[in-house]
Amino acid sequence: MTTTRYTQADLDAMNASIATGARSVSYNGQRVEYRDLAEMQQIRDEMERQLGAVTTKRRSRAVFRGGF
Repeated sequence: MTTTRYTQADLDAMNASIATGARSVSYNGQRVEYRDLAEMQQIRDEMERQLGAVTTKRRSRAVFRGGF
């Protein structure tokens, strides 16, 4: 199985297509049509992982202890 190497331009094109509701994306002179939004989001997540663009979401929480 070959791994596709994505570029930042590919990720930008995918994000733009997702934002507009389109199901097709053009990169490197080729047009790819996806079945649905979920598939596009899955590919976008893979692109982000390959490009190192994934940021971890941190939750912060305040802790209060009794007394002044």
